[in-house]
Parts: sequence; structure tokens; C-alpha cells
Amino acid sequence: MLGLLACAVTGGLQWPIALPLISALVAGVIVLPLRESTLLSMVSVVFTSLLDFWTWVIGPLPLIWRVPDVPVAPLFAVTTLLSVAVVHLCLSASQAAARRPAARDTLDRPAAGSTAARMEPLLDLLPHAMAIAGADGALTYANAPYLALIDKSAAIALGRTTQELWPRRAASLYAPHLEQAAQGKAVSFRLPFTTPDNVKREFDVFLSPHADTAAGAPATLMMLVDVTDAVRAKHGLIERESMYKAVIEHAPIGILSQVDGLLIYANPAALLMLSADWPGRAIGRPFSDFIVDKDREKVRRRIEELAQAPGFAEFRPYRLVALDGQKRDVELAAISVTRDGRQRVELFCVDVTEHRLAEDKIRQLNETLELRVAERTAELEAFTSSVSHDLRAPARQIMSAADIMLRKSEQPGSDIKPMLSALLTTAERMNRTIDALLELSRLGRAGIVPSLWPLGTMVQEIQSELAANVGDRSVSWRIDKLPRVFADPHLIRLVMVNLLDNAVKFTRYTPNALIEIWADEYEQTIAINVRDNGAGFDMRQSAKLFGMFSRLHSNRDFDGTGVGLAHCRRIIERHGGRIVAHGEPGKGATLRFTLPHEPHPR
Repeated sequence: MLGLLACAVTGGLQWPIALPLISALVAGVIVLPLRESTLLSMVSVVFTSLLDFWTWVIGPLPLIWRVPDVPVAPLFAVTTLLSVAVVHLCLSASQAAARRPAARDTLDRPAAGSTAARMEPLLDLLPHAMAIAGADGALTYANAPYLALIDKSAAIALGRTTQELWPRRAASLYAPHLEQAAQGKAVSFRLPFTTPDNVKREFDVFLSPHADTAAGAPATLMMLVDVTDAVRAKHGLIERESMYKAVIEHAPIGILSQVDGLLIYANPAALLMLSADWPGRAIGRPFSDFIVDKDREKVRRRIEELAQAPGFAEFRPYRLVALDGQKRDVELAAISVTRDGRQRVELFCVDVTEHRLAEDKIRQLNETLELRVAERTAELEAFTSSVSHDLRAPARQIMSAADIMLRKSEQPGSDIKPMLSALLTTAERMNRTIDALLELSRLGRAGIVPSLWPLGTMVQEIQSELAANVGDRSVSWRIDKLPRVFADPHLIRLVMVNLLDNAVKFTRYTPNALIEIWADEYEQTIAINVRDNGAGFDMRQSAKLFGMFSRLHSNRDFDGTGVGLAHCRRIIERHGGRIVAHGEPGKGATLRFTLPHEPHPR
């Protein structure tokens, strides 16, 4: 504006006026920044161009006053100093005007980097590891927990990067997250970390962009929160829950959960107990629905009481009705707990059906124990009486014969040889009785060793042995084809010897003796029959036939110990079979015993 006014009053751009303008332009280019000095130069060029255009088109401006002659050097120096002073004043004013809003923003928003020094006392008090890294990743600050974590002093740690201070794996996991924070993004992640003393820890790491307003350099604020104990506790909880679930799923007792009066869970043992092929058949129903009618309401009320007043309760045994209608004896226990804000009743069911059946069986055995003891006592008394009778009679005969021989020996010419013969016969009879008792005792202790063998071959051998002892008697044998049997051959041989020997003995007084042997095969058993046409017996006395030392015939007619058929009955019963006899006096007898196709369990 001053240049235009000077040109207007002097009639053109006189050198005394142009020189100060040039000096101001030079001062502005030197002092002002590039953008402002460029703008000033452009304005000067446009101004001078306009003046030249005016002079060329219109002519020189009218002269109002003439500029006196002034020395060039002093004018240039004075005008240059004035120009520099004016430019400085204008520049200072503009910068002050620009700083006012920035200062106001600074008061309203705290600076980041410039306040780092003031934040250090606060960061030092934090229990977590804190550090500040510059743009190059080197640490500019680290608090005591951070230095303790890496086991380094501040003099060693500051100025070094995490790649140099941290374990290799932790540093490699940390690097990509640090790049994100350097781009102005807040980052958080889980970091496994191995301390210098080889302790494995886990940290939650938080990275926040951090700018220093004084230096203008970006930085990153780092915080490491140790979550090792929390992670381990969580893993432990997961493991315990997994173990608890495995125990519940594989428990041999039924475990059920009921909430708001309805079942929400049943383990496999409970589903099996309820005969539910899938959980949906039991879930969603009250547990009391599976109790027998007479106890259902009682159980329902007891569970409701538990749901309202948490605690433990042990129920008495109840009857459970499964979905298939089968009833089981169970013992119940329940506990009420609060979980997820809801009251749950946990039910425990133990199936005691087999135990109850065993108890019932034991009770029945106990009830019949006295009867069985009485029966065994009667058998023992009968056995004792028979043994006493059979041994006492030979003993009396021996004593009587000895007394007679003693008296006859005092008489001259007496012959005691017949008496000695009778005495020997009696002693042999007593010896056979004793042998029979020993055989009976041995049979009681002997085990059964079954095998598959041909019965016909054995019968033929026994028949040959007995035929050699019948003398001049006429005995006919009729033996059918006999099967292979599965039994102890030694014990069955004793049975066949007794039965065939009895058949030969009791046909002693029959003119045309006939002994028949045959077998009848059934689905489960094989029946062996031995029939003779000898003396027979009265069926009214058949109960005595298999008793110890029981004889249905006189010892004068048919000698014997009376234990043979008792042996046979014991052997056949130990094989799982039965032996019976049918007879008629004077018309013979038939003895029939059975053997199972399979070996009978002892």
C-alpha cells in the first residue's frame, strides 16, 4: 500500500522508492520461511508488472512532488534495517496468534511424552511390569517389577530392545504386536514367558501408542500383567470338572439331578436302572414318578423339602419302578446345592436288588436250618445205630466163640476147629464192614474227573468177572447196546459193580436167572437200567434201600454190609443224576440211575 501511494505521488517507480522495496523483499526472503517468502516474491513481481503496464499504456503518473536526490548507500542500509525490523514484528505477532489455540489445547489435554518424567513415580508404584519403548524399540523407561522380571538393572536394560532382553520365543511372539502399536493401535494379547531362573509364566500384555510432544518422537507404553496363577486355576478347574464328569459318567451307582421338580440329568448307571435306552425318556420328569405308588408322595415331599432347605438326607430303601415295569430295590440319598443361582437336588441311587435276594435266600436258609440240622442229626443217629448194631453183632459172636473155645479147651479130646472157622468168618464180616466205612469216607473226599468213554465195554468186563464166580449156576445175560457216557469212569465202575453184583446175588435161588442191562436216552439225560428176576423187595420198604447199613433181607439168605447202594446213591448224586429202584417180592427188581449229557458242576 505504501509503494502504491509513493508511485502515485512521484509519478512512477523512482529509484529512491524502488530501493526500499527491494531491501524489504530481500529481508523477507531471508527471515521468512520458504512458503511466506515465496508468496512475498510473487506479490512483488505482480506489483512491478502492474506498474510497468500502467506506464506503457497510460504513461507516466502525474508528478505531485519530486523526490530529492538522496545517497544510495545510506538509503539502502536504513530501509533494509527498517524492513527487517518490520518483518520480525509481523512474524512474531503471527506466531503468537498461532500459539494461543495450541496452548489452550495443551491445557485442556495433557501431553504424552513430555509428562513421562512426571508419570515415572506413579508407574514405579504399580505392581505390574511397566516399560516405555521408543520408536526403535529401545527402552526409555522400566519400573522395578519389569526389571525384576528380566533380572536386569536399569543401567543395563535402558537403551536395549526386547529382542536383546527377552527370551527368544517371547520376543518373536511380541514383535508383530509391537509393530501394530507403532502404527497407533492399542494391542492386548496373551504371552508365555520363561524367566531367567527357568520358571514358566503367562502374562496379559497391553501395548498403547505413546507420543512425546516435546521431542515429537512416537513411543509405546507396555504393561505386563501376570496371569499365571489365574490360568493355572482355570486349567485346574477345567481338569476337576472333567474328572468330576468322568467319575459321574462311569460311577456304578445312579446319579440324577433335579431342578424345579424335574430331572435335568441322569448318568448311564441311572438310565440303566430306569430301563431308559436314551436320556430323553427320563429327563423332564419328576424322580418320584419312578417310585412305587405307596411311597411316591412321601419321596416327592422329601425332595421338595430339600430343595427349600439345602442339606443332606439319607432315605430309607425304596422300590423303584423302571420304564419297562421291572421293580428294583434301591437305597436313596440326596443332597441339595445351589448352582448358577438355582437350587439343585442331587440324587444317588444304589441298586440293592441282588443284595435283597441274597438276604432273602439267607433268611430262608436260616428258617430251614433247624429242620436240616434235625434231618442231619436223625441221619447221624441212624448211621451210628446201624454201625453200632453191625459191629456189635460180630463182636458178640467173636466174644461168644472165644468163650466157648476157652471152655472146650479145658476138656480133653475137644475139637475147636469149627469154632475157629466161624470166628474167622465173623472177623472177615467185620473187616468188610470197616472197609465199607472207609470207602464211604473216601468217596466223600474224592473229586470227580469226568471224561467221555464207552459204557458197554466196561459192562462187558464186569460181566466177565462176575460170570467166573457164579459156579455151576445158570445165569443169562441180556445186554443191549450201551452209549458213551461223560462221567468219572472209576466211580461209575463202582456203581456198576455194586448193581450187577447185587443182581447176581439176589438171583441165587432163582432156577433160570436173567439179568438185563439197557439204556434210555433223553434230551438232557441218559438212563441206565439193571433188572433181575431174583428175590425182589417190598416197595413199602424202598425208603430203606439206599440207607447206610440198611438191609431188606436176612444176612443168612444174602450176606452183605448194607452200604453198596448207599455208595451208588452218593456217586450218582455227585454226578448230578438220580437213582431209583422198583421191585416186587419174588419177581425181581429194577435199579435205574441217570447221568446228564454234560458234566455236572460240583
